[in-house]
Amino acid sequence: MSNPTGLIAISGCDNANRIGDVIFVHGLGGDARGTWHPAEKRDDNNFWPTWLGEELPDMGIWLLGYEVEPFKWKGNTMPLVDRASNTLAVLDSHAIGDRPLIFITHSLGGLLVKQMLRHAWDYGTPEWKLIVEQTKGIVFLSTPHSGSNIANWVKYIGVILQASVSVDELEAHHSRLRELNEVYRNHEWLSQIPIQVYCEKQKTSGFLVVDETSANPGIKGVTPIPMDDDHVSICRPLSRETMLYRRVKEFIKKNSLTRRIPLVLLMSNLKQLVRL
Repeated sequence: MSNPTGLIAISGCDNANRIGDVIFVHGLGGDARGTWHPAEKRDDNNFWPTWLGEELPDMGIWLLGYEVEPFKWKGNTMPLVDRASNTLAVLDSHAIGDRPLIFITHSLGGLLVKQMLRHAWDYGTPEWKLIVEQTKGIVFLSTPHSGSNIANWVKYIGVILQASVSVDELEAHHSRLRELNEVYRNHEWLSQIPIQVYCEKQKTSGFLVVDETSANPGIKGVTPIPMDDDHVSICRPLSRETMLYRRVKEFIKKNSLTRRIPLVLLMSNLKQLVRL
């Protein structure tokens, strides 16, 4: 079974009266479904996106699939900025942004969401800006906000294996990631989005892929939660009783009910008052 791409509906997505949307965003070399499944299955609904749909029936639960491979020979990939624009168009085509929105991200998926929101705010259409304004929370699971040392190693062996542009951009202390991190920390709107951060404490094949320092986005009041997981297992809770699942579920419930007046609507109302 090939890796599906685009926005994939899991639960509640056809409900016009749903109160919000939750979108799972995988990372480098990930799979739209397998990334989140405890057994990496692509044809089994016994995983936490479905559990959330059952326990939060008023929410739309989606998976985002996109091509992002570590090596050129494995498939296609895009620079982060291009993928951000592509993803915004995908979300817009499904009317995402009409209601409160929560992102659950793994690894590079968190960087994609950050780049996407920043791009939408700075350069986007009014529809894209609504996606930013309706974003009520982001969960970061082992997201390398300042890059990963293992990317440096992969890039080194990539002389032979031809590392992709996505690996280049994940290099520790890469200038693009530093700039994105600074913008996100200091931005008047983006820095106010509620977030939860989790970091791995176990090695994957002998490597700590994302250390606690890089997993920390540097937002005031946010403490990364260390997990007894490696880079792969951290996004695959085994049951509804795990701490990760329970905390994320409560995070969604709390923040999806927080409604802010979209800035574009506020400005429109102000213009009308001025005319009066």
